[in-house]
Amino acid sequence: MKKNLLFHNGGGSFCKLCLVVCLLLGFTNVHAQDVTSKRVTLDQRNTPLIDVLLEIQKQTGVNFAYEKAQLEQFKPVTIKVQQTTLKEVLDVIFKDSGFTYKITGNNIAIVRQQEVKSTPMSTISGKVTDDKGNPIPGATVIIHGTTQGVATDIDGKYTLTVRPDDILQISFIGYKTETVPVKGKTRLNIALNPTAENIEEVTVVAFGTQKKESVVSAISTVRPMDLKSSSSDLTTSFAGRIPGMIAWQTGGIPGALTEEEMNTKFYIRGITSFQTGANIDPLILIDGVESSKLDLSRIAPEDIETFSVLKDASATAMYGARGANGVIMVTTKKGEEGSVYASARYEAVFSMPTKEIDVVDPITYMRMYNQAGVGRGQLSTPKYSEEVINRTASGKYPSWVYPANDWYNLMFKNYNVNHHAGISIRGGSKVIQYYTSVNYVRDMGMLKTDKLNDFDCNISNNQTSFRANLNIDLKAGIKLLINSSATLDKYHGPLTNMTAAYGLAFAASPVDFAPLYPGDSYYNWPHLRFGTTEASATNPYMLLHQGYTERTRYSTSNRAEYIHNLSSLLKGLELRASVSWVQSGYYTTSFATSPYKYSLLNYDFEKGTHTLRAINPEYSVRTLSVSDNSSTTQTQVTYEARLLHTAAWKDHQTSLTGVFQMQEKTFTPIQSVLNGMPQRNLTFSMRGSYGYKDRYFIEGSFGYNGSERFAEDNRMGFFPAGGVAWVASSEPFMQSISKWLSYLKFRASYGQVGNDGIVSTPRFVFLPTIERASTKYQDPQPGGGMNYYRYLISAYTNNDIQWEIAEQLNFGVETKMFGGILEFTLDAFQEIRHNVIGTRTTLPSSAGVEIAPLDNIGKSRMRGIDFSGKIQHAFSKDLWMILNGTLTYSKSVYKEIEEATGKPDWQRMKGQEISQQIGYIAEGLFRDQAEIDNSPTQGGDVMPGDIRYRDLNGDGVINVEDATHIGFPETPRLIYGFQGFFNYKNLEFNIAFQGSGKRSFFIDPKKISPFSGNNAMLQKICDSHWSEDNMSSRPFWPRLSTKNIIAHNPQEDWYNSNNAEVRKSTYFMRECSFLRCTQMELAYNLPQTLMNKWKLQYVKLFVRANNPFMISNFKVWDVELGENGFNYPIQKSYTAGLTFSF
Repeated sequence: MKKNLLFHNGGGSFCKLCLVVCLLLGFTNVHAQDVTSKRVTLDQRNTPLIDVLLEIQKQTGVNFAYEKAQLEQFKPVTIKVQQTTLKEVLDVIFKDSGFTYKITGNNIAIVRQQEVKSTPMSTISGKVTDDKGNPIPGATVIIHGTTQGVATDIDGKYTLTVRPDDILQISFIGYKTETVPVKGKTRLNIALNPTAENIEEVTVVAFGTQKKESVVSAISTVRPMDLKSSSSDLTTSFAGRIPGMIAWQTGGIPGALTEEEMNTKFYIRGITSFQTGANIDPLILIDGVESSKLDLSRIAPEDIETFSVLKDASATAMYGARGANGVIMVTTKKGEEGSVYASARYEAVFSMPTKEIDVVDPITYMRMYNQAGVGRGQLSTPKYSEEVINRTASGKYPSWVYPANDWYNLMFKNYNVNHHAGISIRGGSKVIQYYTSVNYVRDMGMLKTDKLNDFDCNISNNQTSFRANLNIDLKAGIKLLINSSATLDKYHGPLTNMTAAYGLAFAASPVDFAPLYPGDSYYNWPHLRFGTTEASATNPYMLLHQGYTERTRYSTSNRAEYIHNLSSLLKGLELRASVSWVQSGYYTTSFATSPYKYSLLNYDFEKGTHTLRAINPEYSVRTLSVSDNSSTTQTQVTYEARLLHTAAWKDHQTSLTGVFQMQEKTFTPIQSVLNGMPQRNLTFSMRGSYGYKDRYFIEGSFGYNGSERFAEDNRMGFFPAGGVAWVASSEPFMQSISKWLSYLKFRASYGQVGNDGIVSTPRFVFLPTIERASTKYQDPQPGGGMNYYRYLISAYTNNDIQWEIAEQLNFGVETKMFGGILEFTLDAFQEIRHNVIGTRTTLPSSAGVEIAPLDNIGKSRMRGIDFSGKIQHAFSKDLWMILNGTLTYSKSVYKEIEEATGKPDWQRMKGQEISQQIGYIAEGLFRDQAEIDNSPTQGGDVMPGDIRYRDLNGDGVINVEDATHIGFPETPRLIYGFQGFFNYKNLEFNIAFQGSGKRSFFIDPKKISPFSGNNAMLQKICDSHWSEDNMSSRPFWPRLSTKNIIAHNPQEDWYNSNNAEVRKSTYFMRECSFLRCTQMELAYNLPQTLMNKWKLQYVKLFVRANNPFMISNFKVWDVELGENGFNYPIQKSYTAGLTFSF
């Protein structure tokens, strides 16, 4: 007779499930002796044994496992005990009954006594496979009701000692758990069936979903948990975690409320549009609604259901004008029928810079200043005497008499504390299912505020977001989906642009004046007396305290979708219609004072008194006043109708999707007639696909788009795409190797996608733009006395300008090996961007144009690969791991570009990389005057120790003609990352790394020139510069000077010429190559026994470190910042958090 094994728990079906999990995974920390010592009170008379066990379970929380049929034969129980141990109670119940009990953790199995005492042991072996016969390594095989078990080997085989009537339980991630009785067998093979989710594994595609095996496009899907970090900006997690995503961080400023302030840049597979102002950003869709990068950055990972990146033409063609740069698709969680499920989390985040700017101390500063000035002959005597240096160093005098300012310490904290919290509720009935969440983030800045100041100047950004998703079954076959979200940011911060704050601290002398002066006998009323030497001198401490800005940004997205199943008319037919309304607003109000500036006039060393000199008494105002007040709003309305049909017969499957979409955007305030006109776009797109035997797939799609930007003849664009896929592993001839190669798929796609975001202005490229000239173009009116304005053409009409077209080709391979232990996806891609708009540069002056017109004169090509791989393995029922890795390599070059005539061949852009810079080749430093005399003339006050450049054209003069392409592009060619997730019983550990390479940046020597403009001195320059004692040819810095470096090496300036944009030299060029640990997290999940006791589903405690360390050869600042080393620094953080659900 087949055994019917039951599990009983007083908490109902939910607790039954928990018990099964406990028995399978052994998630318990309660020892047997602890269980049996629990106290029980019973008063039962002629009660069935099962009811007695349920009462014991209710009092103690233990779980009983037994065969119901056997216990129904047990005679009724009569027992009366009070506060007796569980062991004593069980011994009384089962005495002379023929039954006994076995304790495993918090679980007690009831078995026949002879089974324990006399049943012989035997060995059973077998093989665990999937539904196709492929072995499953790492599957867990245990004896049901115990923790005894093994994991299958690489061939899916197992061996286990059992009793003839034991029951085996076999489980593996992604497959249904099987329960199989031994029945005295010595060999038992088990086939596991995929879970429903595995069977129906789908991928989000344009305007729908598809079974993963039928997808012909290049689409990357990311687990939301892989995007979690302690940053409040989701986009900071992109780099190295999404194949095909080129991303890097540009800073760490909290409270970015505009896209220009965001701390990240990210592009799909790279950049091919090179015209200034062109749209190079991917299309972002959140629940089907076009959204901004800011809206994407605000999403909490806990709200995300799926995150997909569409990378090739066959995936994005249906979006037409919007899909040329790839598409990021995010769907948020939806409601589910069943019990209400609530989850809450809280994180305390301690944040600090990954790398601080290291400058010399004030004493070293003065000595090095003297050395630089005297060594160059710029000073006849040292600026800072030994007396001043010694008095400053002694510490005997007031710090404001002999200042020794550490501006970074005065202005910035060592760390700040941020708070992140959120709660979500999920549930529903058969009619309505819902998901709702509220998230709160409070991010603080690093600024210190003086106690005497009347207001706090530090950054504080309070962000609150709300989301509600409803699925409503109106009637059979008709649904209504409603998605609504809103985000509100309230920002308070200094009047000064925080991006430049760290640069301000560097651009101030540490010894020339004090940050603040105490009051003297006259200027002694309560106010801040900021130190300076003159009205134009920069006191960074003052700049941070002269006012503050209040900014508010809100964003709301709302979408309603009607779904009607029309299978009654035609099987597989479905109609969807939706409308979405999105609005965002930005408001800012600035409050400013006119700070009081003072210098020290004199100090009486005997009396200890001083006198101040007011530098700007007539302009100083302590009272705050409104200095700026502005607001903007943007509204977007989108209407969409979608018709879908799917069919399947025998070995054939087809699907057809048609979409019609209209979109309108409006902006306020209306600043011009053109600005006041709504922006409108129209799209009609279709996709058809066919599959045969779930093995061969073909798909075609197109987008037909209308854009307001072009003349009537070019307004509509047609963009087709197609793809094929072959699941080779399903072929009969592949079955012989299916043991180690269980899945192999090849796919290819080709298509065209349009882009109408060719340039930011003019809006209508087919219309001329005429503007009033500035004052200098006024003409005297005949007769004198008055002027009248002239007007000029700022943009010429061009009816021939067309869509920019991205022609994309993609080849991909997907595979799974060794029963799913190893899987990877590799894509090779090429994109040729046609009709890139550019400014005409070859028109002769005789053409008489006031400004160079725009035209489709450019062409570019991008080639590369992207890769993702995963290794997952269960070593036992308690220990398993997942390893992920991604790599993206992309190179973009100019294929056609109009360039000025007469440009040297080595400066021409054709064939060179996009965003690669032009500059001089530095050959080292001059050793002596003789070498200077025998070298080409290069201008400037040159001395030994200054930079020597290569004369490319051999004319004996170093000028713009000698500049050439140098280094790698500013956009990294290479982005990679790898992550590891490890689980042992209740413990979790994950770690992630991200790296970048093949990207160059230039240290700005003008900005970091020591002493120039009161600049501080980097410690790196002090440690490594040319001098007569260190005549190295490649120190970090050439010969010191009190002047800016361009006084001696004008080639280090950044300027535009008629021939090329010249940017510094190879001397200050560095490769932005690094490997960063982006995350380390250790988590502990409380045992299920405690969860049952506390009536909770899940509790996790965790600590996390983000950006804890980096490996790089560049040590001056965080190398990922590139040339922007004085930006608000990238942050590292240490977090303690709690997540629980009930």
